[in-house]
Amino acid sequence: MTDNPANSPAAAGAPASAPAARAGLDAGPHAPVQTRQRMRDGTELLLRTWQPDPARFAEPLGSVLLVHGLAEHAGRYQHVADLLCGLGLRVRAHDLRGHGDSGGARMVADHPDAYLDDLAEIYDAALRSWKELPILLGHSMGGLIAARFATARVRPVRALVLSSPALALRLSPAALTVHRLLLALAPRLRVPNPIDARQLSHDPAVVAAYRADPLVQTTITASLLESFIRGMAQAQADAALLEAPMLMLVGGADRVVDPSGSRTFFDNAPPELRDEVWFEQGYHEIFNEAQPLRGEVFEALAGWLQRHLQPVQH
Repeated sequence: MTDNPANSPAAAGAPASAPAARAGLDAGPHAPVQTRQRMRDGTELLLRTWQPDPARFAEPLGSVLLVHGLAEHAGRYQHVADLLCGLGLRVRAHDLRGHGDSGGARMVADHPDAYLDDLAEIYDAALRSWKELPILLGHSMGGLIAARFATARVRPVRALVLSSPALALRLSPAALTVHRLLLALAPRLRVPNPIDARQLSHDPAVVAAYRADPLVQTTITASLLESFIRGMAQAQADAALLEAPMLMLVGGADRVVDPSGSRTFFDNAPPELRDEVWFEQGYHEIFNEAQPLRGEVFEALAGWLQRHLQPVQH
């Protein structure tokens, strides 16, 4: 099913706070607990865990593992965690290796599935503590990682939410030639990251905060780009293997990743499991878009999750 946000109440001029009010979300922030988890290779990753208000939810209604995008870190998702906690969900997000406050060589992928392997370890530890299948939510590169995780059936998930997933890139022949040379000669060499912050959001405050954030990486390596290229091809090939309900939230004006990759993945996913909301004017970071679009995105996410949080009728 493909939804048209132009038909939503938010698009019809509802105030920005209306989605949160209608969904019964908490207005106040939920402070995360920070811990570290050591991966099998010894690398320590920073984890943030947010819990719903116990006064409202005696027990969480579910769990979310959130995977952030290229060059950023999980600390940029406080507002997303607030929304999820307001729905009764607990949330855990890690800074990817080589990102944020996690260990590992900056922006290096030692092998194409390095991020997938880390997520499996994060998943296993969460499952031991929470005893339930998590919802997997990934943005951009995190969306690619989440899509690969679910379609390769690395572990079972309750549901899959993809925000502007990196399922296709706009790479010119010249850029691909440079990439292949670097991959052969210097795969760990850090070169300038081509992302233009102005293409992330229509909100100037978001752009300024991104540029000023000391934890945002400004470089990339051929090894990391290769993990994209291989991962995208495999995710597209495996789309039909999806076993969990999926929501795709896509910015139609995305210039950072090619949104046509989302169309292809969606078209090949099982029809009974797939939902998509296409925000035609949205830039890449739809969770950080200018209002009222950000409110429309959050309303679409909250509404879909609430429908999938209903207990199964026997």
